[in-house]
Amino acid sequence: MTARRFAPVLVLAVLGLGFVVFLGCSRRRDPVLARVGKLAITEAEFRRRLGEVTQEYQNYVLTLNGRRQFLDVLIREKMMLSAATDAGVLNSSEFKAQMDRLRAEEEERLAEGRDYLLMRLWLEDLRRRGTLLVSDEEVRAHYDRHPREVLVRHILLATSDEAESALRKLRGGTNFSSLAKTKSLDAETAISGGMMRPAIYGEVIPELEDVIFRGRTGETLGPVRSKFGYHILRKESERKLSFDAAEERIRKTMEKQKLDRHLQSLQSRYPVEVMDVQFN
Repeated sequence: MTARRFAPVLVLAVLGLGFVVFLGCSRRRDPVLARVGKLAITEAEFRRRLGEVTQEYQNYVLTLNGRRQFLDVLIREKMMLSAATDAGVLNSSEFKAQMDRLRAEEEERLAEGRDYLLMRLWLEDLRRRGTLLVSDEEVRAHYDRHPREVLVRHILLATSDEAESALRKLRGGTNFSSLAKTKSLDAETAISGGMMRPAIYGEVIPELEDVIFRGRTGETLGPVRSKFGYHILRKESERKLSFDAAEERIRKTMEKQKLDRHLQSLQSRYPVEVMDVQFN
């Protein structure tokens, strides 16, 4: 049983009440456990604050001393709040400025949460209507064509000249991993010598797929141009996956492809105009 489920019992011990009395109190909206001047500590606040501490401390609060100590912590906080209010901190310019920043940050988090919720519910509606439906037959057909997983390193460069220069160094004996660490613009993979995540067909950007999956293990490939720049690739390994191991990944990949096609069909309704020339 969790500490949160014990919380109503904890309140009993703090107040020194019996269980029958507690049942009567439970009918009240939010019983007050203690008052500090004009401020109150309620049962709901006690339980909420208890849920914010570590499990180890929650276990301690199950003891008689722990319960009282935790209430004392809340009492001390309320006393500090009361003193700060009476000292005029609420009216200070510093307090107001920092509160403005907090409100702005909270509004930004709320806007992000709103956008996430809108998109999630829209995607769920697309799934219900079948727009993103991936049938078992589609998954099986994809697996029959592409049952393999590959492990690839890559080096991302800004220009074709840089890519050709890097390719010459690799053919001259430069270690691929070392060159990726020092030259690749993809910081996420550069740190591991250019190693990308193991991928099945559909999990890498389209410009690289055919090159990667048709290439031989151990072969250095490229340069290949994509919207990100110029890629030099080295195919490290390839293996055939079982259908069970690949099924869920294929389904997610195909759902994403259907979403991409659906978004393309909406472009005429929502034209895109990039204003900053550095992104053109």
